Amino acid sequence: MFTMNIRLLTVAAVVLLVCLASGCISDSNNTSSNNTTIGNNATAINVEEEQAERTDNDIGTIGTMTAIVHNFSENDSQSTVYAIAGDIITIELEENPTTGYSWKMTYSEGLKLEEDKFLEASTNVSLVGAGGSHMWIFQVIETGEQNISAIYKRPWEEIKGTEDSYEMTIEVIPESELIIDDGTVIYNNLEGGFYGIVGTQDAKYDPINLPDELRTDGTKIRFTAYPRDDMVSFHMWGKIVEIRTISPIL
Repeated sequence: MFTMNIRLLTVAAVVLLVCLASGCISDSNNTSSNNTTIGNNATAINVEEEQAERTDNDIGTIGTMTAIVHNFSENDSQSTVYAIAGDIITIELEENPTTGYSWKMTYSEGLKLEEDKFLEASTNVSLVGAGGSHMWIFQVIETGEQNISAIYKRPWEEIKGTEDSYEMTIEVIPESELIIDDGTVIYNNLEGGFYGIVGTQDAKYDPINLPDELRTDGTKIRFTAYPRDDMVSFHMWGKIVEIRTISPIL
């Protein structure tokens, strides 16, 4: 528990410093509250999405979006995730330096390393040779495809190709390409049945990650989403999207 608190405090402190430096925290009065962040272990720095004032002609455009923290572990290796500039990426991998092994991390220029530290395992007794985990915290600073790669090896050994490795691709889209809309969750009986979203001006969205708690026909929602034009669906209904944040309209 003590180690977990240290990790949370570390991430929170770095995120606060990053936000203060980049100006991602503001006092906008025109916000949607109680948003839930969705997808790849994402949590919000500030769960309010700052929204520009909209008219019927500018659905899909946004103002300054609040940054989100995306948390990843060994289980997320080989993943492709979506983000926008300003978001925070944290990766935590198991590591035991006493064996001589450590992670060698490389990353794209579009990512800024904010924190790089070893976290000792939580234990009531100090054990010689006990391992822990290594944490890296990045801020996304450029759009386009970004990559993170790591290999677990002893520094003096040659790479053999059999080492444990970690790979991640981050598709950073321009903020202007994000979808922001209000809509209604509906149940479609097509293709075995699925939930979709009908937005303003009858825009149809086919979300790949609609939360279970919002899968109720007629639920009014407010959401932001990444367009997933790289995907196809047998639903053949609406635009495929990956939800970034979503909240019910009460």
